[in-house]
Amino acid sequence: MSSDIEICNIALSRVAVTKAIASFTEHSKEAEQCRVFYGQLRDLVLQAFPWPFAESIVALADLGSPAPGWQYRYRYPANCLKVRDIVQPGWRGPLTADQQIPYKIGYDSGGRVIHTDQPEAVCRFTFRVEDSTFFDPQFADVLAWRLSMDLALPLAAKTDLVQFATQQYQMALTVAEASAFEEAQDDPEPESEFITVRA
Repeated sequence: MSSDIEICNIALSRVAVTKAIASFTEHSKEAEQCRVFYGQLRDLVLQAFPWPFAESIVALADLGSPAPGWQYRYRYPANCLKVRDIVQPGWRGPLTADQQIPYKIGYDSGGRVIHTDQPEAVCRFTFRVEDSTFFDPQFADVLAWRLSMDLALPLAAKTDLVQFATQQYQMALTVAEASAFEEAQDDPEPESEFITVRA
């Protein structure tokens, strides 16, 4: 798996910067720019898609005292970057449009909360992954392209490289999304009542 520094060096090379960095703390313009952008862009790429390696499903902690218009108020999951779905306990399949449970993110004195009408709610979310040894290789590739988008102007001063990196980022993200969908197998559809009766 790629390290943070390796991902940065890939991004630098993609915008024609030949000087590699050895750490975020070294005294160079390249290291300074990577240090400025890396953490924020890593989180943005994690939020861009429900990456399987960064997915968690947890039962939410009921806080009581629901807000007006809602039946329940839950604590926002720790280390959550983006809530994907609120589901019922035991639910694991993809949600159709009519199965999606309404929710809204809010705040109280303890931090972020989730308002919903679902009792015993379970949350599927993307969490912050800071250890690059857990990164999916395709995620590392997408992150390097995203980083190159922001490094192109301050380090290479070429707008055409920004456009090129943007196009490559979108393509890499599309490929990664398609690959991620191949890593899951949904439960088989139940047979219709008509077929069951005939059997």
